[in-house]
Amino acid sequence: MVPRKGEGEMHKGENVISFALAVVVVLTFVAIQRQWNPASLKDMASSAEDFILTSTGIRGQVPDLVGYERLKTYRLESYRAALYRRSPASLVFAPGRFVVYNRDDQPVFKLETLEGSRDSWTTLYDFNGRHGLSLPGSRSRPEYTKSLTGSAAPDVVIGQYSGGDHCCTVATIIELGSEAVAVLGRIEGLDGLPFEGLEIRNIHKEKTWECVAHRPYTTSCAGQGEPADVLSIYAFIDGHYVDNTNQYADYLAGILHQNLAKWHQEKSLSLGLLQTLAGQFAQLSQKDEGKRFFAMNFNRFLPSLQQRGVDPNVCLDDLETLMDRLPGVQPATSQQSTVESRPSDAGSSKTVNSR
Repeated sequence: MVPRKGEGEMHKGENVISFALAVVVVLTFVAIQRQWNPASLKDMASSAEDFILTSTGIRGQVPDLVGYERLKTYRLESYRAALYRRSPASLVFAPGRFVVYNRDDQPVFKLETLEGSRDSWTTLYDFNGRHGLSLPGSRSRPEYTKSLTGSAAPDVVIGQYSGGDHCCTVATIIELGSEAVAVLGRIEGLDGLPFEGLEIRNIHKEKTWECVAHRPYTTSCAGQGEPADVLSIYAFIDGHYVDNTNQYADYLAGILHQNLAKWHQEKSLSLGLLQTLAGQFAQLSQKDEGKRFFAMNFNRFLPSLQQRGVDPNVCLDDLETLMDRLPGVQPATSQQSTVESRPSDAGSSKTVNSR
C-alpha cells in the first residue's frame, strides 16, 4: 500500500512536537532544582518555607532535606529534630542545618550551621553527660531536654562551632512549647568546642537555672594558648536569658577562692591562670589588688617571655587594658573580700580574710 502524500510529513511534525514538550519538562525540572538548591551559603534560604522536604515513606521518621545528608536525629519530647550537612561536602567543612519538626513533620525552627566534612560540629547539650557532652560507652541515655526556667515546657541548648583554630561556640537556648518553639537567648563567643565554654548551674537553688559562660581574652603575655578566662552569668529574666553578671558577686568570689587555692599547686602555675586571677579581682572591683597580685608573680614567667620575644612591658600594658575593660561587680553582701599576697616557692601565698 502506498502512503498518501503528506502522511510522512505529519508523523515528523508529531515527533518534533513531542520532543519539544520533553525539552520543556526537563528545563522546568532543572529550573526548579536550581531555585531550591542554592550553591552558596550566602544564598541559603532564611525561612522554613524554603525547605524542600521529601517524606521517607514511613510516618514518624525525620524527613529528608534535598541536597543534604542527614547526620543526626533527636527525639525531643513531642518534637523531633535532625542535623543535616550539604552534600557533597568540601574537604574541610560544609553548610549545614539544624531543624526541629512538630508532630506533623512540619519544620518549626531551624538554624543554619557549619559542619566539618568528617565530624559534625553542632550538638545538643546532654544534661546526663559530662560538660554537656554524652559519655562514650555510658549506660545512661542522653537527656537533651530540661526545664531551665521553671515552666512546664522543656528547653534545649544547641551548640554551634564556627570552625577554625582557637575559635568559638554559640549556644542557643530554645523552649519547646506545646504550640510553638521560642528562642530564649543566644550566648556568643564561648571558648572552644561545644560545650567547653558553658556551664549550666542552679546557683541559687531555685526553679530557674543559670548559664555560666567562659570567654577567652587573649593578651600578648601568653597569646592564644593561655588566654584569661573571663566569666559571665546569664539568668532568665522577663522571658529571656540575659547577661546578669553584676548580680552574682558571691558566686564570682567563690570562683576566685577556688582559683587562688589552685594557684598553690606548682603544676597549675601558668600565665593563663595568673591572668585569669587578675581579671577576677577586677570583676570584683578589686583592680588594684589584681594588678598587685599579677606584678608579684610575674617574674617567674620572664624567661619564657624572653624566649618568645615578648616585651614584658607590653604584656603588662595589655593586662592592665584588659582589667580596665572588665566591669566591676559590687559585693552583694556587706562582707568585702581582700587578698594578701606574698611571693613564695609555690607561687604567691594568699589568705582571704572577710571583714
